[in-house]
Amino acid sequence: MLTGFSHVGFTVADVEAATAFYRKVFDAEPEVRRVYDAPYTSEQIGYADARLDIALFRIPGSDALLELIQYLNPVGVPVDLETKNPGTAHVCLTTDDLDAEHARLTGLGAAPRSAGPVRITSGPNEGRRVAYFRDPQGLTLEVLEIR
Repeated sequence: MLTGFSHVGFTVADVEAATAFYRKVFDAEPEVRRVYDAPYTSEQIGYADARLDIALFRIPGSDALLELIQYLNPVGVPVDLETKNPGTAHVCLTTDDLDAEHARLTGLGAAPRSAGPVRITSGPNEGRRVAYFRDPQGLTLEVLEIR
């Protein structure tokens, strides 16, 4: 039986650049920042001689972690991260001031998908506001206002 949630991981093209961005987003250093190349890593992920450069951040206000992974070996090829494509994912973060967070994330280099926060008009989050962004690596961030 499953007992909880640990982390969400994204493969990125440049873990240094991704780390720099999320260091600003979370106003924190990564909890882990290292290269994984032990034999178990190759066995775990199914690639011989795997080398992964990883940054692991604690998401503020939660026990969840965000893992950013750059494959040094084998090197992958970029995929189309457009949110409509099957297999893509996003992280939803929460805030109590979406106007301020929208401006802050935009100032840090995230590209907003809408001109500003959008009011949710139906469903379980009806009445709240939300915004989607692309981080500099192309990953999708959702920010949901919780008041």
